[in-house]
Amino acid sequence: MNRELLENVFVTALEGGSNYWYYINARNHAAVRRAVPVEVDRYFATAMLSAILDHGLKVEVNDIENEDDILGTLSAEGIRQRLELLAADDSYSWALDAETDDEGDAESSDVIFQYLVIGEVWYS
Repeated sequence: MNRELLENVFVTALEGGSNYWYYINARNHAAVRRAVPVEVDRYFATAMLSAILDHGLKVEVNDIENEDDILGTLSAEGIRQRLELLAADDSYSWALDAETDDEGDAESSDVIFQYLVIGEVWYS
């Protein structure tokens, strides 16, 4: 998956598709903004992806219902590995296909983001 598609997934997931299950705490939010200040990228979703891919930041993602529970950590290597895992999953690889066919939506972005964070789909 190329960077533009990953940006689309992050924007769609963080701005709506995954809002029902994920939480980025203040510490991780601040770390993203130290790596990629608002003056460089005012949109948090794309700034977070840039912080991970370009600056090597690891971003913890928490459970929205229990903000102390860490669901997973996003990292450049983890993203690569989890995309490979998703591509091999017959139940959910459709989400990658939808994104690459320019037919992605909140549901496909949510599935991909869950895989990137957790390594599987927990929420539906």
